[in-house]
Amino acid sequence: MPLPGLAAIQIRKQVPEYAYENFANGLVRYNGPFALLPFEDKEEYAALQRSLAREHQPNTPTEHIFVTCMAESTWLAKRAQTLLTTTCLDQQTGKIADPKSFALYLRCQTAHERAFHKSHNELLKLRAQRQKQQVGFEAQKRQQAQREADLQQQRYEAQWAKDEQVAAILQQDPEFMALSRRREELGDTKSPEREALDLELDRRWAAAEAKLSGTRAQAA
Repeated sequence: MPLPGLAAIQIRKQVPEYAYENFANGLVRYNGPFALLPFEDKEEYAALQRSLAREHQPNTPTEHIFVTCMAESTWLAKRAQTLLTTTCLDQQTGKIADPKSFALYLRCQTAHERAFHKSHNELLKLRAQRQKQQVGFEAQKRQQAQREADLQQQRYEAQWAKDEQVAAILQQDPEFMALSRRREELGDTKSPEREALDLELDRRWAAAEAKLSGTRAQAA
């Protein structure tokens, strides 16, 4: 993500505390037309758009809109993640220094990731409908496809809500948060330590998910 950590920290220092939340919202949320920040790489964003266009091959204005929304959501999610790691964590200790902003950026990152998946699902749904129309499927079968797509969307939203609950539980686990920060420090490098961290974080996530499911079963 082309948002320099130093630039993000300098911005955080320059904006008054009482105005920072509104400012932060503007960086990571949709408060008007999408726009790159002055220190973001226009060519990198253009490359992202080209990559998604090559992958999904939009053929109509509506399809182009969905692919554009996917690119914007991806960029904004990465922007929120970068701000989270560069402005909310103590650079010396790695601990959360600004819990309020940390929670804000985490929610925004999740929201933009969800927006990406929604645009992607709508693109696939649109193409499925067009293909069925082209081969002459009757209206009843088109309606069935719509119901199936809606059911799939409901399942995704239910899973997203569950994941959000699990994430909220694990945010209260200091060991999990410490392991997560260590994985962020390692980045995408392949190493035995990174593999071990991935396995341990996955194990803890699965355990929290199982515990949440058990609690729901008992409540039912």
